[in-house]
Amino acid sequence: MLLPPAVGYSLRVVAYLLARYRVDARYIPRLLVILLINLVNLPFRVYERLVYNPGLHAEPLAEDPVFIIGHWRSGTTHLHNLLCQDPRMAYTTTYQSVFPDTLLARAGRWLFEGFARLLIPGTRKGDNVVLGTALPQEEEFALGDKTPLCFYYFWMFPRHIRAFYEACVRFRGVTEKKRRSWEQDYLLLMKKAVRNTGRNRFLSKNPPNTARLRLLLQLFPRARFIHIHRNPVEVYLSTRNFYKKMMPHLQLQKPDAVALEEDIVEVYRRLMGDYLEQRVAIPAGQLVEVSYEALEKEPLEVAGRIYRELGLGGFEEAAPAFRSYVERMKSYEKNRHRLTRRELERIEEAWGFAMDEWGYVPPENLDLSDEN
Repeated sequence: MLLPPAVGYSLRVVAYLLARYRVDARYIPRLLVILLINLVNLPFRVYERLVYNPGLHAEPLAEDPVFIIGHWRSGTTHLHNLLCQDPRMAYTTTYQSVFPDTLLARAGRWLFEGFARLLIPGTRKGDNVVLGTALPQEEEFALGDKTPLCFYYFWMFPRHIRAFYEACVRFRGVTEKKRRSWEQDYLLLMKKAVRNTGRNRFLSKNPPNTARLRLLLQLFPRARFIHIHRNPVEVYLSTRNFYKKMMPHLQLQKPDAVALEEDIVEVYRRLMGDYLEQRVAIPAGQLVEVSYEALEKEPLEVAGRIYRELGLGGFEEAAPAFRSYVERMKSYEKNRHRLTRRELERIEEAWGFAMDEWGYVPPENLDLSDEN
């Protein structure tokens, strides 16, 4: 069973979304369940915000954060899970990503983490990745908790993907007050992750950050960035499959299938274009680029290169945990996909700049077919 993460949002944000985006009649029961859980959670959220949040706001981060960036389906999850084996790396858990303000108070945590275990399946429906409330997760969902700026609102309202990208990734048309509130929420989320995991350095995995580099550098001038890229043809296939399998469990409105395919192409073009335009702002020694293909083939070598080039230190101490994780992942099975010739031509035309940047060509084993 899956439900949209709005179960853990503030009522103000939920009201904001419902006032602006239509919920299809068939999803009214899902919305009612979301609202019911949200209302039950309300006193626990308020308690944590009053008792725990003020003190955390005043605490500094012990170390500069590290951001894993890259387009979805490019290996960000695999890289994040690998590096989180380092006992120094703090991270947002799956539970925190859904209930970011019901994390530290024991009563609320006990009640809603148990509930979350019922909601979260054993593996992610889009790609067979193992899930669990305590496992690492990206933080974008949680960033829409109190301030209505979260690109992943599109999972609930998929007809507005491009509008969410402009407002929540590029911050176009967003007031200075709202943006600053988002920044404060992000910093608080990091501090809570550090407290929750008992670790020192926050390790982020959040693909929308790929196009937020200048803003993140203003907040964290000495932050480190790890960009992972993958053959765009495989990214397209994997993204399309992921949306097809995941969206029905999260949406509150039915997407247009043709428009959704167009959105996949356009969001990649914007995200990777924004990354290449902003990449120059990262100071020397604070960015490393790795490929999914290298990570899949030689994960320990890639991890060692990341630690070395970013000056993170502690690789040898963490290496045994890395090796253990790699051994466990050997049984992981990836999905298989097919592509039409017309789709391939479209990808090469729209995403050719990224293929050129990292030297990609269509995979040799690509299963091409005529029109469906």
